[in-house]
Order: sequence, then structure tokens, then C-alpha cells
Amino acid sequence: MKKSLIALAVLGTCGAAMAQSSVTLYGMADVWVGRTKAEATVGGVSASASESVLESGGFNTSRLGFKGSEDLGGGLKANFNLEGALAMDNGTAGGLRFDRQSWVGLSGGFGEIQLGKPWTPYDDTRAMANDTFNANFAASWTTWLFYEDNPNNTIRYNTPNFGGFSGAIAYSLGEDRASSPNNSASNLVSLSVNYANGPIVAGFAHQSQKVEGLNGLDSTGILTGLAATGKTTYNLLNGSYDFGMLKLVGGVNQVKVQPDGVADVKANEWNLGVDVPVGAGFDIGVGVARSKVESSGVDLTTTTGFSIGAKYTLSKRTFLYAAFNRTKTEFETLPGDEVKGTLFGLGIQHNF
Repeated sequence: MKKSLIALAVLGTCGAAMAQSSVTLYGMADVWVGRTKAEATVGGVSASASESVLESGGFNTSRLGFKGSEDLGGGLKANFNLEGALAMDNGTAGGLRFDRQSWVGLSGGFGEIQLGKPWTPYDDTRAMANDTFNANFAASWTTWLFYEDNPNNTIRYNTPNFGGFSGAIAYSLGEDRASSPNNSASNLVSLSVNYANGPIVAGFAHQSQKVEGLNGLDSTGILTGLAATGKTTYNLLNGSYDFGMLKLVGGVNQVKVQPDGVADVKANEWNLGVDVPVGAGFDIGVGVARSKVESSGVDLTTTTGFSIGAKYTLSKRTFLYAAFNRTKTEFETLPGDEVKGTLFGLGIQHNF
């Protein structure tokens, strides 16, 4: 009798503990089939190559993740998130590295703290208002300069939501002082202020990536080609307005690459898009984007992109899509030289 009572007490305690915590397995399976074409003209000589492909992550990157939360009492919670990319076309996951997200932290009335490898606030702001459904084939993703979206060794703080306003700041440690010629470590700082309420979404984000050693983050590739150390900064202003019959999306971005001892390189970028629901479960998104790079008043390259996508929803978790993207880079200092890329595909995405 006593053993039964003890067993019941233990079960009751375990049940209470389980009720206060949760772990969720989630994922996304995205596969597309289509055709890609690359064209280049250099010194008056043209060449092209095209290929039929079946690949993973046409609309969004396929992924597998675990996330959980434990109620610590008094409004305080412990949280974690582990998320890795999947390659649906060959069944691999790079050893299932959780390199998309891997962090643990605390949340409460003060906001949230995340420690590990979260997304940067700049990345969040860019993704919340982007052309062509913010899909991987969106014009801005294939046109604008690259940036670091989820650096290692990061401390991130998210503010509570105040009537639609929210903010975030993150600091990432390079941990590469030993390899630095200046005896200082690389770092990344990212911050954002966003507003989302009703049909209006607007945000400003800033990110600074300082390269001092081997682990410095040179996402654009420009800095590495010019100097061993330096800094790259990004300033983004974007937003959207949902009219019901359509949603307008737009943004402007400026990138400044400052190599130590060499002239700065700047990029002025913009994108504009419209998403239109045209029927039950059927939506079309269109986007155009441009990135113009210059140094010391001299134009270097101009990259222009156009994208169009269509979604047909089969259920809350599954949809079909069609995608088209055309991107062209012109080399201003070498008239006539250009590189073009074209993508067309049909795909399916399932969320679980």
C-alpha cells in the first residue's frame, strides 16, 4: 500500500514537471525541380551553360529543429532552439549540424536573452518585409550583397513588444585575437527597431562586422580581396502595407566596406515588391531589386534582379509553388562585360 502511494506521488510529481515544460519537434521539407542557366560575356566573348536540376530548398531552406521551454515560475522561462538544414534531394544534413540556430536563454517580463547562435536582428528585419514572399528566389536575395545572418558566439537581447514596437541587439565574439595583426579580436554588432501592427510593418536595422583575425566575418568578399582587416556596415530601412487586395513591400539598404589602408567600397541597394491574392489559396508575388557598387566616385558594378513566384495552398501545412528569377550583373569599368543567371522551377513544401 505504501509502495503504491509512493509510486503515485512520484508520478504526480513527474506529471507536474512535464506540465511546466515542453519540447517540440518541427521541420520543413521543400523540394523543387527546374532549370538553371548561367551566361557570361567577357572581353566580347560569350559563353553559357544550363542544367536541369532537382534540389532542396527552392522556396525556403529545408530544416529539422527542436525547441522547448520550461516554466521556472514568476513569469520566468528557460528556452532553447536547435535547428539544422536538410538536403532533401540527397537525404543528407551535413552531419545534422545545428548551424541554423543553436541557443539557450531566459525570457520574462524583461524580454528575452539568447546565448549561442541565433539569427541577427538585421536578418530578422530584412526577412519581415521582403519581396516575392521572402522566398529564396526573391530578387533582393539574388541581387543585394551578402551579410552574416547567424554568427557564432552570440549574445542577443530581445525587448518586449510595446504596442507593436519591438527591438533587439546582438553582439558576437570573434575569438580570434591570437591571429590578429592588430592584437584585437573580430566582432559583430547587430540591432533593430521594428513596428508591426495591423496592415503596417516597418523596421530599421544596423549591422557592423569587424574583421581583425582569421574568424573575421567578410560576407561580401570585397574586404578579403583588398585588405587583411577592416569593417563592413549595413543600414536597412524597409516596410510593407497590406491593402487586403494586395501587399506592397519595399526597402533601401546601404553597405559600406572599409578596408584598412584602402579606399572604401559602397553599395546602394533597393527592392520593391507586391504580393497579390488572386483566388482561394492562390497568391502571386513579384519583386525587383538593384545593387550599385562604387568606390571613390567610380561605379564598379550594377546588379539588377527580377523575380516572380506563385503559391497554391493545399492545406495549412502544404503548398505548391512556381518560381522564376533573372539576375544580371554589369561591370561598369569594363563596358560590355556582364554575368546573367536565370532560374525557373516548380516545387512543393510541407511543414510539420
